[in-house]
Order: sequence, then structure tokens, then C-alpha cells
Amino acid sequence: MHRLLLTLLSIGLGILAFPPVHWHPLALVSPIPFLFALRDTRPAPALGLGLLYGVGLFAGTLNWLAALFGSFAILLFFILALFSTLFAAITASLAGPLAGRKWLPFAIGVLWTGTEYFRCEWFTLRFPWITPGTGLPPGYLTPWIGVYGVSLLVATAAAAIAFRQTKVGLTLLAAVALTAYLPQPSTPEGHLTVAAVQGEGVPFERLVALSKQAEAPLDAIVWPEISVVPDIRTKPKQLAAVRQLLAENKAAFLTVGTVTKLDAGRWSNTAVTIGPDTILGSYDKNRPVHFMDDGEPATSVPTIDTPLARLGTTICFDNDYAAVVRQAVLNGAELFLVPSMDAASWTARQHLQHAELARHRAAENGRWFVVSSSSGLTQVIDPRGRRIAELPLFDPGVLVAQVGKRSDLTFYTRLGWLIGPACTVLSVLLLIANSVLSRRQAATEREPTSASVDPTG
Repeated sequence: MHRLLLTLLSIGLGILAFPPVHWHPLALVSPIPFLFALRDTRPAPALGLGLLYGVGLFAGTLNWLAALFGSFAILLFFILALFSTLFAAITASLAGPLAGRKWLPFAIGVLWTGTEYFRCEWFTLRFPWITPGTGLPPGYLTPWIGVYGVSLLVATAAAAIAFRQTKVGLTLLAAVALTAYLPQPSTPEGHLTVAAVQGEGVPFERLVALSKQAEAPLDAIVWPEISVVPDIRTKPKQLAAVRQLLAENKAAFLTVGTVTKLDAGRWSNTAVTIGPDTILGSYDKNRPVHFMDDGEPATSVPTIDTPLARLGTTICFDNDYAAVVRQAVLNGAELFLVPSMDAASWTARQHLQHAELARHRAAENGRWFVVSSSSGLTQVIDPRGRRIAELPLFDPGVLVAQVGKRSDLTFYTRLGWLIGPACTVLSVLLLIANSVLSRRQAATEREPTSASVDPTG
């Protein structure tokens, strides 16, 4: 019974760590009771605990999925929970042969992060929400090891506390907390004025009107994802209106979410950047939302050369993933203008959870982000992942802020991103090693001792 209660405690702490409650320090400690529940248990009951933990945590945080998919969301919760189930079974299996080993907590941390990274970035239904790394705010460690590196440290610390290395675990947990919550230097001063429009399902004329509410002069304007349909590039009157808007605001360009028609009825979800005289470039969404009519997935991450900066215009769900934004930075992005769509019917909980992910992408790669979301959260994020301006959810409006551009690369962008993939590979090796150790242990237990052998034959 105590294992069940510990698992339920972990679920409750995890739910409270994420929006809308967002008591984010709880992300530091929420795995601890679950790992206590797995200590000294067998793989078979660990499977049940892992499944309970996963279903409870994901159903408690991602219950807004029911607004999108109805009862199908229940199946999605169970699919996501398969990863915590696998983690629990392997952890219980490892803890026996490796009991007392000083590096056991690190092995468990690697396993946690490896299964997490696979679920978030490589799995067919990849979904990079609800992890310890994204539960905590961006901090000093983020531009070095990213969210998966932070998850590794949190999980290792929790495992050390649960598996009788309390001093090590508390020391590591304190270090992670300090790097997350110590004050950071002030936001670097921006020199570009950007206006981000928020409006769901508003007509083209209303987007123009909202943009005109921003006081001139502006350097750039960004509109939400799929805010102009059909393709704005095929509409001369709309292009003329955009160019007039740019002239009135003395702006260098406008980035707008639109669509690109492909053959056989297919289409791409596209961000188009329009200058005063020409189309400066376009970007097609790499990560369409699962199970939704969201266009064909693109396979490249182009950036756009403008008179002010080289732009990344990754779209909405693209910014949930570590790999897409990092590739845009490697391709030269100095500033991100992000068209996004979070439908009002998806609930405020979804909007607030989604808004956190862009903060981590900004901090990992050291870039300014301006997010124009259909019904929120429209926000401006500095290179340290701090939200410096936002609009209220659901209300149409325009957000104006000063931002900057950067061309340097963080350690995370260069090498730190490898932590997640490395943990996944190491998890496979741990699984293989555990299988070998388990077989050897079973063979040893089957061998008769000398006291049990009949000397007379």
C-alpha cells in the first residue's frame, strides 16, 4: 500500500509543478516518492506502478487533450505512460544486481532521461511536454545542457535520495535549484522594435487594423499561424495592403502564417516574410500537430535573410522540439519571429503549458523569441528564457517590444544537445547489460551448493 501512496504523491506533486498551478519548484522533488516506491520492488509490480504514474501524471496535466480528441485522449495517456512503465520495470530490475553500487543513481538518471528523450524527440508520437527539465524555469544550466540535461540531474538526484545516497542527492538537488533560481543578469537591451498581433479567426482587414494600433516606427511585424488563407502570395490586393502597412509603420518586413498549396490536394503550413518590394523568404512547418489537418511535414529548416537580421520563423509546434530550433540557429537564425496557433477551445491550461516551451528553446540557444499566437500566449522572450512582455489570453491585441539579435552559439547548441541522445543510447546498453546480469544471477541461483551434493552419488 505504501508504494501506491508514494506513487500517488509523486503524481500530485508533478501535476502541481506545471501550469496552470505552476509551482515549478515541485519539479525538483516530484520524482522522489515514485523512485522510493520502486526501491526494493520486483519488476512485475514495478510495471503497475510505472503505468499508474504515467497515466496519472499525463491525465492530470494534459487533460486538455480531451478538448481536441475526446475519449481518444485516454488512449494517448496510456501510450505516453508506456515510457514510465518501461522505466519502472528496468529500474526495479537494475536495482537488484547493482544494489550498493555508487553509480546506480546515475544509471537510473540516464534511464529516466533516455526514455524521456525517446518519447519526446524520436518516438512516432513524439510529445516533448511534461518533463522535469521543462517544469523548471530556464536557468544558468539551460544554455549548457538544455532541458534534457536538467532532467538528467533532477532524476539522478532523486534516485540518489531514494536509493540510500541521501547526501549526494541533496547536494545535487541544491545545485540544480541554485542554477534555476539564482538571479540572472539583466535582459540585454534590444534595438529592434517588433509588433506581434494576437487574434483568432479574425479577417485580414482586422489583422491590418490591429497592426496599425502599434505606434510607428516599427522594424517588423508578425501575425499568427494560418492567419491568412489562401496563400497570401497569390493575393495581389492583400500583398499591396501589407506593403502599405509596412510603409506607414516604416517597417522592414512582416512575417505571416499562411498556406502553400501542393499537388494532389496536399498543402504546407507556411510562414512567409514579406518586404516592402519583394517576398524575402518562406518556411514550411517541420512538425505538424499529430492527428490534425496541419499540412505536410517539411524536411528542411531554412532561415530568411532580411535587412535587420537573419530570421528563424519556426511555426508553433516546431518550437516544442529541441532539434528544430537548434537547426535553425545552426543555419544562421539571429532572431525568431514565431507564428503560432493555440485555439481558444483548447483551454487556458494548454496555452500556458505550451508557452513555457518557447522559453526553453530561447534559453538553450541564446536567442530572442517573439511569438504571435492566435489566442495566446503572445509573448516576447529574451535570450535567457525570461518572458519580458505578454498579452492576456484570448483577447485580440498587439504587443510591441524591443528585441535584439545574436549570432553567437551556446555550448548547448554546439555540444550540450547530445545529452538526450546519449542517454537514450546508454539506456539501451543498460537494458542489454541488465539482461546479461539477470541471466548470470539466475544461473548462479540454480547451481547446487556443495552442501547439497550427495557425496555417495
